[in-house]
Amino acid sequence: MKKYLLLTVGPVYVPQNLLKKASEDLIYHREEKFHNLLSSIISQLQKILFTKEKIFIFTASGTGAMEAAVSNLTPKMGKALVVSCGRFGERWREILRSFGYYVEMLRSEPGKPVPPEEVERKVKLDDTIKYIFTTLTDTSTGVKQDIKNFGRIARENNRILIVDGICGIGADEFYFDEFYCDILCGASQKALGGIPGISFLSVNERAWEIIKKSNTSRYYFDLISYEKFLNKKETPFTPAINTLYVFDSCLRKINKLGIKKYWQRHEFNANLVRKILLKNNLELFSQSPSNALTIIKMKEGIDSTQIIREIKEKKGILFSNGQGEWKGKIIRFSHMGFIDSKILRKAAQVLIREIKKYEKKIFKVEGTIKKL
Repeated sequence: MKKYLLLTVGPVYVPQNLLKKASEDLIYHREEKFHNLLSSIISQLQKILFTKEKIFIFTASGTGAMEAAVSNLTPKMGKALVVSCGRFGERWREILRSFGYYVEMLRSEPGKPVPPEEVERKVKLDDTIKYIFTTLTDTSTGVKQDIKNFGRIARENNRILIVDGICGIGADEFYFDEFYCDILCGASQKALGGIPGISFLSVNERAWEIIKKSNTSRYYFDLISYEKFLNKKETPFTPAINTLYVFDSCLRKINKLGIKKYWQRHEFNANLVRKILLKNNLELFSQSPSNALTIIKMKEGIDSTQIIREIKEKKGILFSNGQGEWKGKIIRFSHMGFIDSKILRKAAQVLIREIKKYEKKIFKVEGTIKKL
């Protein structure tokens, strides 16, 4: 099978030396070697998140962590306000409704974050809102939100803040405690640089008090059960052990560099890619862009689906298409994880050449039509 470079928005490019960790000998998940592995992952994540709060590890996608957050709280406390800047805000809505929550939506304009003052106004006007669900970075739009101010608003008004950090953690600045986050969802396969299959929750004591009293139906994601096993340095069910090997190695690599330098690395790569694209007069979609990815908006008449397909077939590089209403209209260019800036520079140049080729075709057709 022909190999190609993943510059998709998850899974992301993973270096061979890290991928090889997945082929290490299996261990039993009830023995000391696994206890050490799980303890290491939790400790590494606590450093990255700047917290000592509980962290629960799941064998599941990031959406599994989102469902775990929702299913362990309770709709009986009040409404859930979803602060959405893209399709993953809509995913919060879908999960919440499936568990019987009454959901209020606060949506941004395309490519923009939700202003904190709108969140504050909504919360102050409605005492029945008890939860605020939002995203740090929405992978569908590339928009980064002001979690620090969302956290301040939640804490000042005694609300619980639940953040989807699946894309943003590792790429964008985030402090779990300092940003007054109550629950954070994360996953292995995006900016933390690992392979798919592992997700996690960080949960503080405010949220834990609610979880302990909640009687919402759940089984696989029951955090009360996970805590009992966590005290033994285990998980309730058989985990993806070899995926955990890779994840642990990725986290160790990040912490060896230092999470702040890792953020800076993402910022450097994001700025590098955007500078090249803007220099060639391409339009960027996001007005509050994350360091995790860059989104390029296509000109009228150009289908990003064709461009993505041709680059994969001819150059061996795969970018992500848009989702939903944006499919065919944008290209999502990932610079998450351990990808080298030299590779990103070359990939940006390949992308520009292909887009310009299509623009020339469109303009040529338009010119012919005008003559007719």
